[in-house]
Amino acid sequence: MKRPRSIRRFLLTGILTLVSLSLTISAFIGYMEASHEMEELFDARLAQSARITNQLLARYMAQQGQLPANGSVYQEWEAHNPEEWQQDPGLNLTGEDRELTPYGHEFERNLYFQLLDEKGGLLLRAPSAPAQPLVKLARGFNTVEKDRHQWRTFTLYNEQEQTWLVVAERDDERSELASKMATLTMLPLLITLPFLLAMLWWIITRGLAPLRQLAQAISERHPANLSPLSRKVNAQELTPLTNEINRLMQALAETIEREKQFTNEAAHELRTPLAVLRIHSENALAADNEESRQQSLHKMLQALDRSDRLLRQLLTQARIDNQQGLVLIELEVGHLLQGTLATLAPIALKKDQQLSLECALPQLVIGQATLLELLFSNLIDNALRYTQPEGEIKVRVQREGNRVRVDVSDNGPGIPASDLPRLYERFFRVNPQQGDGVGLGMAIVSRIAQLHGADLDVHNRPQGGLEVSVFLPLPPAR
Repeated sequence: MKRPRSIRRFLLTGILTLVSLSLTISAFIGYMEASHEMEELFDARLAQSARITNQLLARYMAQQGQLPANGSVYQEWEAHNPEEWQQDPGLNLTGEDRELTPYGHEFERNLYFQLLDEKGGLLLRAPSAPAQPLVKLARGFNTVEKDRHQWRTFTLYNEQEQTWLVVAERDDERSELASKMATLTMLPLLITLPFLLAMLWWIITRGLAPLRQLAQAISERHPANLSPLSRKVNAQELTPLTNEINRLMQALAETIEREKQFTNEAAHELRTPLAVLRIHSENALAADNEESRQQSLHKMLQALDRSDRLLRQLLTQARIDNQQGLVLIELEVGHLLQGTLATLAPIALKKDQQLSLECALPQLVIGQATLLELLFSNLIDNALRYTQPEGEIKVRVQREGNRVRVDVSDNGPGIPASDLPRLYERFFRVNPQQGDGVGLGMAIVSRIAQLHGADLDVHNRPQGGLEVSVFLPLPPAR
């Protein structure tokens, strides 16, 4: 069996992953942007250093007169002061500051210049610079590889002196400084990420707590307890769910109550025909002549017929009570009524009654054929059973507004006005001594009409008799 998905785990995993990914991408983009800005800053500094160096070297050449043999500037100073490039023990520097000295920085060896004449001949250079030109003579920035390192260069041409100045900086020094600056820029974001994830974890867990409370409240209930859930779970989003659960439990409680009532009433109604059967069976056994025995057996058959009718209607009532959604189709009600009348015609012939159908033109309705046939069968059967011999039962179909009206009328005794409101009650019979009904026919009719969204109207006719009108919905407009 597939394990159900955890909403809490899904939210936690999804949000934490999304936030982590978003912050990581943001940090990466920020790092790249900061590195790019730092590279531009270093390039600007390199160009500025080239211009200052160009002026200083021009002054140096004017003052010096004779240039050094190998072009190296400051070499004599380094030779006479080698200890100045070492760390001063008195400073006690540690970590990244160990390259610092009171006379400069060790990184100076990774920064150098070359002053070349117009044809590329070396004039002056830094002590660490090579004797050969580092790049082709062209103004602007360039990147070259030397001694297994990338060097960023800036070339400047002095038109007055007709010299080229190449200033170079090693890439690892630039990258180290750029990375440090970019990392320092992103450091607050990286520090707050664990705190943010922890807060999101706590907020989601706290936010889903009402769901756990609701689940616990339902799990602790006894199956027989269908009372509404309390509103202790204070969450606006769960209010519709709680209301729907309470509505469902109320409907379930009402259904169970109806089932209990129906079972009790059915048991009571079944006891009567069974008792009658027992009495007539005993009378048949105790009869001292054939005529009495035949009379008792005849009454037994009547009681069996009533029991059979009662059981069939009980099953029908139970089936339609549990019916919820119907698949409704388009039906021609006149054709449906013709079949119903043909089925019930033998009862009318037995009592010499007139049974007629009046239906002009095809009348289409929306419904389920089996249930509508059961509805009309109960109405017509009641009319036949409670109308006197040689009576008249009419069925008329007509269009009335946006509905189809079906009238079932008779010229029988009718129903007292005080009993009309109770006509749809189960097992209610206006005159228990008349007919062999069991009091479920109109309850079945009412339930079927409700399932079809139809209306019922029962009234006594002014000229005598009873008329039941059924208003059925039309099919949707095409």
